[in-house]
Amino acid sequence: MSAPHLSPGLLAVWNDIAAEDEAEFNTWYVEEHVPERLGIPGILSARRYRDAAAPQSYAAIYDTASLAALTAPVYLERLANPTPRTRAIMPRFRNMTRAACEIAADCGALRAPGAVLATIELRAAPGDAALAVLEAHAAAGRVRLAIPDAKATQVPNPEAKMRGAPDRLPAPFVLVEGHDEDAVRDAAARIARALGAARPERVFRLILARGA
Repeated sequence: MSAPHLSPGLLAVWNDIAAEDEAEFNTWYVEEHVPERLGIPGILSARRYRDAAAPQSYAAIYDTASLAALTAPVYLERLANPTPRTRAIMPRFRNMTRAACEIAADCGALRAPGAVLATIELRAAPGDAALAVLEAHAAAGRVRLAIPDAKATQVPNPEAKMRGAPDRLPAPFVLVEGHDEDAVRDAAARIARALGAARPERVFRLILARGA
């Protein structure tokens, strides 16, 4: 029997929320959802971000020991049994994008949470030459290539059924983190041009970091 694949993973979530629901949404995330997810073995950290250009747009990134953490029975049990507060807020999520991913490349020295995050959705999985592009821009702090796994993302998920529209699965994407917003924006723009972005890069500012 071959050894299990243990590449690092992450769960990425983007969504919008109406202004009138924002306070409840943020309180739920801080008081319940983040602590709950960090209690699941293999989920190492949680970071939340607000879109720099759209105040009611958010991103959440959960680093995992491997993709397997997002298909493990303990995680599936949590998805199958949403709390009353989760049931109340999930139907109000808008424009939900969600992806369980493997990390195909991780460049740069930064490991603490960066104050700024840029995300670049690509048109397709990049070729081998992409690593050199990512390494060339890692001075911004940290650059990672995430490859969404459709099977892991689409495990039975009663939480998703509570949302008003199906979650969107993104193409492979790049995460650029750092503390200097100008440097992050510049690196993201250069990577987007070099690798072929499916849409303009988005820039987010850190609002919460928990865990490793």
